[in-house]
Amino acid sequence: MYKVGVFPGKFMPPHRGHLNSIINAATKSKLLYVVVSDHQELTGRLCDEEGLKIMDLKTRAKWLSVELQGFDHIKVVMLDETWVQEYPYEWTKWSNRLKELIPEEFDVIFGGEIEYKEQYTKNFPNVKYEIFDYNRKKYPISAAEIRKAPYENWDYILGSARPFFTKKILISGTESCMKTTISKYLAKIYHTSWTEEVGRYYSDKYLGGNEDVYTVEDFEKIAYLQRELEYNALKTANKVTFFDTGALVTQFYLDMFLNTKSDLVDKFIDPNRYDLVLLFKPDVEWVDDGFRRSSGTKVRENLHTKLKNMYIEYGYGSKIIEISGNYNERLNQATTIVDNLLLNVNKE
Repeated sequence: MYKVGVFPGKFMPPHRGHLNSIINAATKSKLLYVVVSDHQELTGRLCDEEGLKIMDLKTRAKWLSVELQGFDHIKVVMLDETWVQEYPYEWTKWSNRLKELIPEEFDVIFGGEIEYKEQYTKNFPNVKYEIFDYNRKKYPISAAEIRKAPYENWDYILGSARPFFTKKILISGTESCMKTTISKYLAKIYHTSWTEEVGRYYSDKYLGGNEDVYTVEDFEKIAYLQRELEYNALKTANKVTFFDTGALVTQFYLDMFLNTKSDLVDKFIDPNRYDLVLLFKPDVEWVDDGFRRSSGTKVRENLHTKLKNMYIEYGYGSKIIEISGNYNERLNQATTIVDNLLLNVNKE
């Protein structure tokens, strides 16, 4: 049993092979430091090559912290190596920084690369370098392969990192346009998660069913609760997830009910959060389900135009796809769009 072990890596992203190796290292160490390293220029270049958002240092450290939570003898720490030349240069400078980062003397470094052994031996003469599963027999995957094809390698990605790769589709529209039902249909078809619209039940749950007593604070609470639902849906998503309504619609109804806006609700409105917005047109029959109030063809059309203009105003314009037609046509349009989105991952 080693006293202190170190397990360095970029973990971009962390996968089951990484986790298996870390756990094996943990069984051999009284204390294990998992060192998440980052070179900002290299990270940016590798993510950009595959059309991915930046997997920054704190994000990756957070993923591993979540996965290793509860193991008190495993500590996740961060090493910013932007200040040294990219591998394979400046090994001594990098090694000295690793020694400064780890508060105890360590007696073993765990890794999976034979080519690192010479430099580790040179720069850490009193530290053993132990290689585990070099040929990746148990989990034949690399982080580079996942970056290139995340959906084909979905089962290898750790659960904490999956929300990063999940395609997020916002289903929106005014009343009685089938967005809630379609959201559920799509979630069933793609075997994934979805969110419900908080505003549909908020009045009954929190206001005794009396919409006349709505306040600005109520709409702010709706925006917060909606975001919480999105967060929870992402934790169980399978490559794609569907959000029924978002904060912009909350702002839309705040204006409708109280003729005002909320700066706090505005903070929840983020076009970068979603990959697409499927905006359902009000050209199907209006159905009174006990929650709705805006019937009439002209009224519905005007509200749809107002909502669409709000999306454009807030910067969603390039992500909006309008959906129309009967119920079956809406479903088929939506599934075609989602299929194309999933097929084109990393191909833009």
